[in-house]
This record gives sequence, C-alpha cells and structure tokens, in this order.
Amino acid sequence: MSDSVLPLDDIRVLDLTHFVNGPYATLLLSYMGAQVTKVESPKWGDGMRPGYRRSREHPVGMAFALMNSNKRSITLNLKSDEGRELFKRMVRTADVVVENYEAGTMDRMGLGYDILKQTNPRIIYASSTGYGQSGPNRNLPAFDPIVQAMTGVMALTGQSDDPPLKAGVIMSDVLGATHLCAGILGAIRQRDRTGVGTMVEISMQEATLPTLVSHISAYYGMGIRQLREGNRGSGGVVTPANAYPASDGWVMILAADNQRWHKLCSLMGKPEIADDPRFAKLSGRSHHRNEIDRLIGEWTRTKTRQQLMDELSANDVICGIVKELPEVMTDPHMFERGALQQIEHPQLGPITIFSSPLRLNGEAAVPRSPSPLLGADNDAVYGGELGLSHDELASLRERKII
Repeated sequence: MSDSVLPLDDIRVLDLTHFVNGPYATLLLSYMGAQVTKVESPKWGDGMRPGYRRSREHPVGMAFALMNSNKRSITLNLKSDEGRELFKRMVRTADVVVENYEAGTMDRMGLGYDILKQTNPRIIYASSTGYGQSGPNRNLPAFDPIVQAMTGVMALTGQSDDPPLKAGVIMSDVLGATHLCAGILGAIRQRDRTGVGTMVEISMQEATLPTLVSHISAYYGMGIRQLREGNRGSGGVVTPANAYPASDGWVMILAADNQRWHKLCSLMGKPEIADDPRFAKLSGRSHHRNEIDRLIGEWTRTKTRQQLMDELSANDVICGIVKELPEVMTDPHMFERGALQQIEHPQLGPITIFSSPLRLNGEAAVPRSPSPLLGADNDAVYGGELGLSHDELASLRERKII
C-alpha cells in the first residue's frame, strides 16, 4: 500500500502453525501488516521445510517459501519446561497466538487458552483443527484429502460411473485458513471494544461444508439424487455447462440460459438447433445433455482455446480456458494486478509467489521479506526483545532449548 499505515501493523502474532492450513492464515495477517513470529522446533522446524532435512544446499522448500513470506523465525522446544516459560514470556506482549495442532495438544503442554489468558488476558488464541476441539472426531487425523472425504467433497467429484475423486487442490486447508484469519480479525475487533481477548476455533471440516451449497440444494430442494456429474452441474440442471475439447486443450463453457444458448448455436453455425423441441427449454436440454455436449464438442474441436475464448467472450457466452499450471503461473493478467510477483529468494533464487488476494484501496499486497531461515531471528527476539544475554543464548542453544 502507498499509505504507510497498514491495518494490523500494531498486532504481534506468535505463529505455532505448520504445513498449509495455519501458515496461510498467518500469511494473510502478515500482508495486512501484522508482525508474525513463527515458532518452530529447533530440530526440524515446520514440516514443510523438506530442503532443510535433506540438503544443506537447499534449506527451504518451495511450498514453505510460498506460505511464509513476511515472517520471522525463532526456534523453541515447547516440550521443555524452560521452553514453555520462554513462550509465556513472549505471550505477555503478544496479541495473537495461532496453532493448528491436534485437539488437546496445547492443553497437554500447559499452553492452552485457559493458561495463556492468565498470562495475558488480552491474548487472542486461535486454533484450527480438522474436526474441532470437541465431538467424537476431535482427534482423528486431518490432512486435506481426508477432510475432503469426510465432508462429502470426494463423493461429489468425478464422473458418475468412476470412483470418487479428491479435488486436485488443497481446498480444505485453504478454506480453513481463510476462515481462521476472518475469526482472528473479528476477535481483534471484539477486543478493541471490550479490552479482553478470546478464543477463536476453526474446524477444516466445517469450513469446507459451505462448498456443498449447490449440491445440498439439488438433493434436498430439487430431489436430484445423482450428484456426481464431472464438470457438469448436478443432474445436468445447468446445460450446457461442461469442459469441451479444443484443438490445443480444453475450454469450459456455460450457456444454460436461453439467450446464451441461442448465441452459442449461432456461433456454432447451427442456429436451427436452438429452437429444436428437444433443446428449446432448459429442462429439455438437461434431459438431452449428452447430445448437446456432442454437438458442442464437434464445433470446439475445430478451434484453438484462444479462438474459442475470443469468440465466446465477445458474444457474452460464459467461458474460460482450462489452463495448465505453467500457464497460470505466467498469466499476464495476474502479474499486472500483482496477484503473482517474482521475488529474489536468498536460498531459491528468483521464484514466483502469490501475494494476498485481499486489497485495500485497490492496491496489491507487496511482500516485505522472503520466508526466513530456521531460527534466523533468535537473537533479535530472545536477546533484543526478552533481554537475554549472549551467554544465556549460548546456553539455550547448547541445551537444544532454542
């Protein structure tokens, strides 16, 4: 932002999270100005530091770099009494603690919300788990594809006659993270009004549940029982709506309403089929969706993806190119908007990262620093902020406390 004041530049976050679900939430906070201090194990750090384990030449993995810009890194052994006491000292001046351990882990370490709020009544304690802090499933393992399975996403993904599929992306992790960020922002606002902190709890399963809205509507509102329809809408209610082959890949086309259906038929050079009794109404098109998909596919195969995109867009027929990952990561539109940015990473060299999708005054978020080396800020935090001496720091390192 051109303005020197960021909305969270007075907020201090202690980040105990790992992998994607938690780190993306704190990444969003960091882009809004929060000072995020990542607290990691002295031995391995975040589980997404694969390079750190395998090679001294590559001490950070690409996934870690994408999720941890703008953050400081300190190491701390929270399994030790001394480590826990150091953490409590940091909590005294912190605003937010964020963790995504298995339910009950922080309580067992003596660092749960009930303990930390005694140290700092203003602390906001934010927790993300797979299935919540309560209920019979609270301690089930909760990686993204497992949550997709348990939330119905897999059963709704893929072709009707094929086995269920997970979504190709880690949607539950990211949905959980964005809900966690939203909860933290709400808690900060509440604390501004009351002066007292609170606990924010997010379940990845519950954060994924709203993605089922169209399927819930189809099943309970329309009586549709065949919900797995590949790239189509459930029961073919929206037709045509599918991915169609081009001469150089695929395009996604949605032209279900009568007006766009007529435009599409004209573009295909078949204006007469628009009023064919089988296809004139949406209900008929849904019933004959296989035939409609065949007719559209015959036409799309004769053109490139870009030709189809240009023609369909110019005629207000909803469409999109099915892009491969390298195309997405070099998309001129996203670079112009600042959604994608190239940075020089001290360990990885030039890399392309995504910034925050949150915009203030229309300006793209700009990374302030690349992901940190493990423990890079130990001296600044323990020495500069907690006032520990050089000898005390050396002793903590020797005893594997930091």
